[in-house]
Amino acid sequence: MSKSTPTKASVQAEFEALVENDSFWSRFVGSQFVSMLVLFITQLVYRCYQYADAALAEGFISTATRRSSILAAAETNGYVGSKPSPSTGPVEISITGTGAPLSIPQYTPFISDDQYPYLTMSECKFGANGKAQVDVAQMEIQEVTYTVTAAKPFLELVLSKALTAVCYKLEVFVNTDGATTQWQQSIMFRLANSTSQVYVEFYKPSEQLGVRFGDGLIGKIPPEGSTITLRVWCTNGDVTLVAGQTLTPVDEAADLAGSISVKTLAPITNGTNAETTEITRNRAQYYLAYDNQVVWGGDYSYFLIRNIPGMTWVTAWGEGEQEKLDGAYNVKNINNIFISGWHPKKTQDELKQMVLAAFAKVPNELNKKFTYTPVRELPFRIDLTGTISPSQTTATVL
Repeated sequence: MSKSTPTKASVQAEFEALVENDSFWSRFVGSQFVSMLVLFITQLVYRCYQYADAALAEGFISTATRRSSILAAAETNGYVGSKPSPSTGPVEISITGTGAPLSIPQYTPFISDDQYPYLTMSECKFGANGKAQVDVAQMEIQEVTYTVTAAKPFLELVLSKALTAVCYKLEVFVNTDGATTQWQQSIMFRLANSTSQVYVEFYKPSEQLGVRFGDGLIGKIPPEGSTITLRVWCTNGDVTLVAGQTLTPVDEAADLAGSISVKTLAPITNGTNAETTEITRNRAQYYLAYDNQVVWGGDYSYFLIRNIPGMTWVTAWGEGEQEKLDGAYNVKNINNIFISGWHPKKTQDELKQMVLAAFAKVPNELNKKFTYTPVRELPFRIDLTGTISPSQTTATVL
């Protein structure tokens, strides 16, 4: 076959040339039998080429069309996409009967009329009026337990597809000889040694999130007989519960249903869904340079957008730019990185905490300090000049 892209005509011409040069088959050239045989072989070879060409495209993340192929390439780069984040908002808890406790613990479970689970995010104590306010998040906690039957390098545990779809974050606990320790997430086992209690996350093409432990050199191997517990914080993402709705205590808090009532004070919203396939395709191509551990060339914007889903604008500047803004030199600006950003569903205080929490996970910060500067919202005016389409009315356009 020639090295050029085959067509039906080129395949047929090449096969006919082979037949004509054969001492036996050349006598049948021009017969109906050979004509039909050439047609059959032409279709067969051309179809094989089409399938091979499509399969080759699936081997590259930039040209793949199937989600499974894109996820496979992303896993090769060690990339795990952004997970869904929960909706949050305030509720008011009131004492309605006898037997109510003096306070409601953190992570007390509730359920809405639409059967979505919620958790209190902090402990709340009832006031003299028998009421308390606390923030809740649209989450629930599920645990998966695994017993290590044999110590082996790079042990992998995988969540089910159902749990993966709602996983907001994952915590790993290992119980060895009755002592339970929480192991920490690592990126590509960076800075890990034989005693490091770390794991890495991975996302399989089968739409399953998993964890992988070390091999005894880069990360400790869970010993035989130990019990691994995966604590999965689950959320449905972008789910809104309007103000004035009732939440009902469930599970271990079900006994409270007769003594307290819970109502939302404001909409419980601002959750986000997991990233789309196209976002995964684009981010995974550049993930090897931005591996969640370092910020190359001072590109803090990419790092924050990667770690804070839904943020629509962010900027960063150093001591030189800050001193131009201040109009004077200041030793406090040395090694200081200033950050400012905007998230349509978060307050500036909430965004500040998310930014500082993202940088807190970066090891070896080289003595850098991070300062969040709130945005200054200023009004602006936009004047538009144009011609209304004949198919539209003024009322429709305005």
